[in-house]
Amino acid sequence: MSVQTKDETATALQDEYKYWAFISYSHQDEAWASWLHKSLETYKVPRKLVGRALETGVVPRRIFPIFRDREELPGAADLGGKLKNALRGSRYLIVICSPKAAVSQWVNEEIKTYKALGREDRVLCLIVDGEPYASEKPESGLLECFPAAVRYRVAENGELTSERTEPIAADARKGKDGRTNAKFKLLAGILNVGYDELKQREKKRQTMHQLRLAAGVASLLLLAVLVYVAVADKGLNVPGGEGLRTFLDRHNASLLRPVRSEAEIRSKAVSLRQTLLEALARGQTREGWIPSTLRPNAKQEFEIWSHSQALSAAFSSPDAGREQELRNLVRGLEAPFAPGVGIEQDGIKYGWISHPGDSHTQAEPALWTAIALAKALGRPGLLTNEERQRAEQHMAYAQEVLRLYHPLDTQSAGWNMFPRQKDPSQHNTYTTALALLALLEMRAAGVPWEGSAERRDALLKTTAQWLIGAYYPKADPPGWKATSSETTNEVIDGLTLQIYSELLRAEAEAGVTLPPEIIEQMPRYLTRTVERDMKFPVASGEFPAAIIDRDGKDSMDREAIGFLWYPWAINASVRWLSRAEQHDARPEDRVRVRRALGHLVVDLGDEAVDKASEEWTFQDAETLFGMSAIPPPDAGGRQK
Repeated sequence: MSVQTKDETATALQDEYKYWAFISYSHQDEAWASWLHKSLETYKVPRKLVGRALETGVVPRRIFPIFRDREELPGAADLGGKLKNALRGSRYLIVICSPKAAVSQWVNEEIKTYKALGREDRVLCLIVDGEPYASEKPESGLLECFPAAVRYRVAENGELTSERTEPIAADARKGKDGRTNAKFKLLAGILNVGYDELKQREKKRQTMHQLRLAAGVASLLLLAVLVYVAVADKGLNVPGGEGLRTFLDRHNASLLRPVRSEAEIRSKAVSLRQTLLEALARGQTREGWIPSTLRPNAKQEFEIWSHSQALSAAFSSPDAGREQELRNLVRGLEAPFAPGVGIEQDGIKYGWISHPGDSHTQAEPALWTAIALAKALGRPGLLTNEERQRAEQHMAYAQEVLRLYHPLDTQSAGWNMFPRQKDPSQHNTYTTALALLALLEMRAAGVPWEGSAERRDALLKTTAQWLIGAYYPKADPPGWKATSSETTNEVIDGLTLQIYSELLRAEAEAGVTLPPEIIEQMPRYLTRTVERDMKFPVASGEFPAAIIDRDGKDSMDREAIGFLWYPWAINASVRWLSRAEQHDARPEDRVRVRRALGHLVVDLGDEAVDKASEEWTFQDAETLFGMSAIPPPDAGGRQK
């Protein structure tokens, strides 16, 4: 009798198994199953692993086919039998683990059937949601992700035993392995290679691919001067490098610092806006409120500031086909004006508190409410006649509130964060910038200020002029501080980007004249954002003021604000590029700002939006607001 070699055994097994893996999942996790199916079947196995003998066959060039019941058995009459045959013919079982899968009878049956074949060690798990073994700690409030058949051994008769198992699991959740690493862990299990080895081979393959590309480019650099050009273009500090980079940018000829196309930026922005808008719509309550956080399972708290900010952002979206979502959000315009929400005392309308538990009111909730109303009134076809009438009444109320935060009605006055400040000249730069945004939105929507369009436009210009006067040209870099009373020259990054955006809009829409020193600094500031990633710090500050409270007593109020830079860098870049076309800006500046914009949207967009749409509502809202300045692909040069 002859004895088969390992290679002969592997070849025989190759014919025994039809599938490399069977994906078991709850159909509510269809998106994950589809991603995994495609990722595994399209993965190109490293060449040096191909042909290696395994216990279940020979390593192929591609992990194909993978069984997924939706793909393999549409409308099969004998589904149970077909599934069992597919399980029997699969080398591995991959279970997509989530709270839905954990309670799925079908998933449990598939696992038990597979384990009963004696393949307990060939069950691989992909965690996509929930928490492992959470069912054993009900006090945690978390949801179990592992089906029972994963957590316990299965007897030969297919029945669960009480013996615990330690599943082989890859964790695709954010903050854990992530999608990419989880995929490689599963591949390592299927190919019977070490995870680190597979990652190193993949890294080496990518490196070799990059080296081959670099070698192809290098072969064209026949002259030493071309090598010098490449080094300088990369941004390395070589003599004359800055001048050479300027020359390359002037002619948009850089090879190593690519500029994303306008079409690519616009197309990417559409998908990012969709994610952000869906997160806001998903968080809205039946009463119309949008909670202050979008974190799953977080305690719901409501505040006018972030609620109205979210509505403002949603109504700013330029994309067609979202009207039903926006219509559902319209009822949120009524929330700030429900009985008992606004603060009134002794005939004075103070507006709204900023956060649950606060007692004093501030300007920001009123300003964002006015912005949301203006956005709704200015969006064609969004409001019914009755809704429009109510929105106009609410706008009149908000404007009456805002009078309290603009006590010095002069040509050089800014806006105050707090009502009835003991020093009414202690203006707040952020509040003034937000007031300018509100006035710009009112003007765009044709909404007057207290019945007068002339009064609105005059107030808009004096507000813009105050901001221009608060500019610090000698700071490094030049920009704006948070209040008019600070003595330090340290500017706030996110606030500076926001004001750049608003002043550009005020110039384009309201004829505000911008001084050359500000215009000259804008492209320099925006260009530097190409060097940032999402770890770039967000500046914040706490701003106190002495006030006279609603009972006539001396008091102190304070507010902490984080100034997001990312959305306003996008918004300001879009508006500067629009201005550049009309004012014949230097070509190199246009190329550099567009390069920065492409980096922000295309390179950083997914990370920024994933974080914003699962954190605080104001992050999602402000990111959507900034992203909405980018026109949709079919909009020509239109900009909102």
